[in-house]
Amino acid sequence: MRTSLDCLPCLLRQTVDTARIANDSEELQKEIVHNIALLLPELNLELSPPENAIRVYNLISEISGNSDPFKEIKKQSNALSINLRPRVLEKIEASSDPLQTATKFSMAGNIIDYGSQQSFDVHDTIDKCLTIEPAINHFDQLALDIEKAETILYLADNSGEIVFDELLIRLIRNKKIILAVKEGPILNDALVEDAVACGLDKYCKIISNGTNCPGTPLRICSPDFQKVFRNADLIISKGQGNFETLSDAEAPIYFLLTVKCRIVAERICELAGTMSRPVTNGDMVLMKKN
Repeated sequence: MRTSLDCLPCLLRQTVDTARIANDSEELQKEIVHNIALLLPELNLELSPPENAIRVYNLISEISGNSDPFKEIKKQSNALSINLRPRVLEKIEASSDPLQTATKFSMAGNIIDYGSQQSFDVHDTIDKCLTIEPAINHFDQLALDIEKAETILYLADNSGEIVFDELLIRLIRNKKIILAVKEGPILNDALVEDAVACGLDKYCKIISNGTNCPGTPLRICSPDFQKVFRNADLIISKGQGNFETLSDAEAPIYFLLTVKCRIVAERICELAGTMSRPVTNGDMVLMKKN
């Protein structure tokens, strides 16, 4: 998925938010915004938005002297979701279809995203998600493909969100499951340390994709990750960033996300073809890549 002109003001808005998180100095924050504003016209619109975000966030870190501005926010998100886990697990275990229920909670957990938005209500989203039908729901096919697969690659997205991924992963029995996180800090995306802190190492092997990109841009991912990607029988891709970088990939992928961007919604509709209604912001989506 290529970068749209509409992505540029979004990146500038993210810059303002991140500059305030990264450093308390208003003068330094202004310098960050000024430099990113100069950088934006240089970005390659043929690349995906997450790939262009690498340059933006690397420059923010360089100017601010803060290599991981979201570190404390990630810890807080993990703690919040861990506290919610017993209540969510109880609902999953009481469900007539635990796998489908856990999948809905995993999609809903994607609301924890400090790139596309700074304000969201995790409690409200989790409370309501079971009563909402996803705009696209290929769960039945996903369940069949999980049953047939031997090796499943699960592409993680954000800290906090990964707790809900863990509740889904623990229900997938007798499969080799590999969880891929980011190699280095970017936004609130999960790293290996976050996945271990949230207990995912009990249920799957954890690797990095070799990048600090808020997505999975295959062309710059590590050779080891690319090999895992090619050999996976099934790939579960969480979040917008992974969708933006993999929407054109030829692979057995299911995209699970909560939509937070008009451009992403339009691309989903384009890939899905004929639909009863268009996908809009706030919709949950579980879509098999055709």
